[in-house]
Amino acid sequence: EMTKTAPLPRPAATLILVRDAAQGIEVLLLQRQVNAAFGGGAYVFPGGAVDPADQDEYLATRCVGMTDSAASRLFNLERGGLAYWIAAIRECFEEAGLLLACDENNVLPALEDAGTGKRYAELRRKLNTGEMALAEMCRTHKLRLATDRLAYFNHWITGPGRPRRFDTRFFIAVAPAAQSPSHDDGETVSNVW
Repeated sequence: EMTKTAPLPRPAATLILVRDAAQGIEVLLLQRQVNAAFGGGAYVFPGGAVDPADQDEYLATRCVGMTDSAASRLFNLERGGLAYWIAAIRECFEEAGLLLACDENNVLPALEDAGTGKRYAELRRKLNTGEMALAEMCRTHKLRLATDRLAYFNHWITGPGRPRRFDTRFFIAVAPAAQSPSHDDGETVSNVW
């Protein structure tokens, strides 16, 4: 008799974005579409599975203040820890439209500026459709991932017995000041502070 084996947890990364507000600290939540395969209708932090492209060697050279060996040590992994940081930044941009990446002057893009916002909205669309990879975006636009602005927060593994399991690293960061969140109208249908 065949026994059904539990699915192995997939590496994933989640980014908790916070900002100061009059009444205190606010946290960004995205609402997943109701018919989503995982967490339909739920309010979630931006995040998702670590993709093979998140381990791109070029991207590793574009991370500010973090190396794979340091990230892996933090997570008690032999290697591959930096991919979690990269995935958190990529997923945040894809799902929430907030980009934690700096230009050559170490400045986060002002996406609220109409021209800049339009350019980055097109880059986000290309990332979401697979027309462009994050490494290509960083190379073409001379961006460095602001991994120095993320703090490692927690580690959570989906319990056995679930149809989908994730081995998730949670990060926390202050939301970029000159950027406003926008849901992707694909995986997410609304956002709220």
